[in-house]
Amino acid sequence: MPEGTTRAVLAAFAGNMAIAITKAIAAYVTGSGALVAETAHSIADSLNQILLYVGIRRSVRPASARHPLGHGKERYFWALTVALFLFFGGGVFSMYEAYDRFTHPHEVGAPAVGFAVLGLSMIFETFSLSVAVREVRHAARKEGVPVRRFLRQLRDPALRTVLYEDSAALAGLVAASLGLGLTVWTGDHRFDSLASGVIGVILIYVAYQLAWSARGLIVGEAPPDEILDKLRLAIATEPGVDKVIDLRAVQMGTKQLLVLARVSVRDDLPAGAAERLLARLRDRLSREHPEVLDSYVELNPS
Repeated sequence: MPEGTTRAVLAAFAGNMAIAITKAIAAYVTGSGALVAETAHSIADSLNQILLYVGIRRSVRPASARHPLGHGKERYFWALTVALFLFFGGGVFSMYEAYDRFTHPHEVGAPAVGFAVLGLSMIFETFSLSVAVREVRHAARKEGVPVRRFLRQLRDPALRTVLYEDSAALAGLVAASLGLGLTVWTGDHRFDSLASGVIGVILIYVAYQLAWSARGLIVGEAPPDEILDKLRLAIATEPGVDKVIDLRAVQMGTKQLLVLARVSVRDDLPAGAAERLLARLRDRLSREHPEVLDSYVELNPS
């Protein structure tokens, strides 16, 4: 199991559970709709970390007769489940809470408790986000690419989800703080409900982004161009290969690729030599690129 991703997920779970409890207490004491929305957000995030952890555990199971290419795509399925849960359990609930509080204003009391909990939550969320960011930077350095490019090419739904959720959590806390502050300052309780609505919009947007990313990976996405270029070079430079006619690769898991290639070889290549060439190509791809789960190469006479 990828240690860095697991560490980020478990850190996010611990932080979200602690935050959910403190927010629930503050929401009860203050009656703030924004804090109710933030409580729902943290509960949804906590349950999501469990789903992500399940996906990580199941994705590393060995291949079987029923699943000959392994279970790498389990991560993508559970990432999609997370997105749906975040949409309904966090976003839709927060929007409903905003509507209810806006049309039926509730008194907001004990603002000091609310501000204290929001400040404490920011500390927890900052710690959780810092763990995820540190893992991203470490992985980017390991692959020798800038952080921004690494994020664009990121095929790990668990790490992506932790990053998105923790960033959304900090944005939601800022919205809740502003809503509570404006309510205390103006005496207008609608600001508190509006903050709940903003939190709902943030969660719905993040859920959409996560669902869209998971959809592409479930359907089958190619790896980044840099990886395709390295695979093409490994095949093209193998003695006996004239040129690479076609090369395709599909992401079968976070670090699992299925490679399909058509290469041109000379017309008079003996059958035995062709078999040895195929074996060398498969061995080279697996040796130089451990992420290659399986490869299929078709030889075509020049």
